Amino acid sequence: MHERGLETAIRIGGAVVVTAAALLAAVLESFLVPYYIGGIAVPIAGLIAFVANWRLAALAVYWTGGRWSVVLTSAAWFAVIVFATMPTGAGSLVITSGFNGYVLLLAGTAGIALALWQYFRPRPHDEARTSDAPRAAARPAPTATKESRP
Repeated sequence: MHERGLETAIRIGGAVVVTAAALLAAVLESFLVPYYIGGIAVPIAGLIAFVANWRLAALAVYWTGGRWSVVLTSAAWFAVIVFATMPTGAGSLVITSGFNGYVLLLAGTAGIALALWQYFRPRPHDEARTSDAPRAAARPAPTATKESRP
């Protein structure tokens, strides 16, 4: 019973840590949106968002042992991004509607979509288990080989 409790604690702790990492990554990405080098917009936030969302989902599945933990990292990231795109009372925005802002939104969503596809896509062995249709009958084996026929 002790091992079961330890495993549950590790899974819950992993879910909390990965969710906190997704929140922190989203905040960091939000503040990297206005990144320019020599007056040219550099979409570093979008690159970080894509990789972080995809790999944090994999880490969540590894630590929790369940593929539904992908939803934790996705929801945490989207919550921060939604609040960062809303104007404050003074009209300030963290994520603006420019090239870098759009790249962040699209790349982060693409990273989440890739993770969801990776863990929730239908696989051939899943269909065989969940199918209610009877399995195809195996081909009957021949009763005699060519060599044994008269």
